[in-house]
Amino acid sequence: MELEDAAQELRAILGADGYVVCRINRFAPSKTQRVTVVLSSVDRNMRRALSAIGEAIENHMERSLLPFAWTAAGHEAAVGTFVEPLPVKALDVPGVGFPVKLGIMGNGFALFFGSDLDLSGDRVVEIHRDIYRIMRELLALDVQRISPHQTLNDRELQCLQLAADGYKSEAIAEELTLSVHTVNAYLGFAATKLDSVNRIQAIAKAIRLGLIG
Repeated sequence: MELEDAAQELRAILGADGYVVCRINRFAPSKTQRVTVVLSSVDRNMRRALSAIGEAIENHMERSLLPFAWTAAGHEAAVGTFVEPLPVKALDVPGVGFPVKLGIMGNGFALFFGSDLDLSGDRVVEIHRDIYRIMRELLALDVQRISPHQTLNDRELQCLQLAADGYKSEAIAEELTLSVHTVNAYLGFAATKLDSVNRIQAIAKAIRLGLIG
């Protein structure tokens, strides 16, 4: 896969032992479902590190778009001109992360694990730019994965848009001159087509795919 090759190339440039690219779904029903791994070449220790710092990464992204780094026992933190320390306890493996915020398209991040990462000069800026490109292409692939029979019809999109605007089923029914049962059916069909477990997830995915605003 081309995107996996691109991520592997970045891993080699940084001198990292492994990497992971994740998406964040802030509408997920639980914290454990908020982060989805989309590309990965990690071992057990790296997976454990990701699990331990997921909340800290989201907190970092609320206030900063700069890359971040964390330490491991016996290792120095990966530091560079544009890298901030992530306020977490030392983990099994050190590393550096690159946050990505793309508005309604979605948010995510990439982590590179290793004790001898090369973050010299403009390398951090270049890597961060490439991570943004990878994330945009991953989101574009999501759109392509919706097959013709899964395409949402006008009514489903209208119901989703109004639900995203904060309308309840009763208000949507009144706005579109439909029954509440029909509105709930449209929202249910939309959720199924978007491979979502409920309307909240369907709204989040529809926004990320650019189907609604």
